[in-house]
Amino acid sequence: MAKQPNVDDVQRDLLIRIRTEGVRAAYEASLAVCSDVNAPAPARATASATLFRVAGYFDKQDRYNEKEPHEMTAEEIAARIARLARRSATTATDDPDVFD
Repeated sequence: MAKQPNVDDVQRDLLIRIRTEGVRAAYEASLAVCSDVNAPAPARATASATLFRVAGYFDKQDRYNEKEPHEMTAEEIAARIARLARRSATTATDDPDVFD
């Protein structure tokens, strides 16, 4: 007589399938709805929002979460300094400091 699978084994197997096959199917379905010009606008908007959310575009914290200087490579520090210098030069000409 075959042994009955226990609940933990069944749940583990299902979660593996959901995290592999299910996620792939959900992604492909969302992408198909977004790409279908004949899909209803609310469906396209929902599918688009889902893809953007999963990609992290709606998470403001991730967008502004930059590395601390001690975590950066020399190249990253140089790029940050250059970006700050450009921003400082633009700000100095566009918005004079009240203390100058």
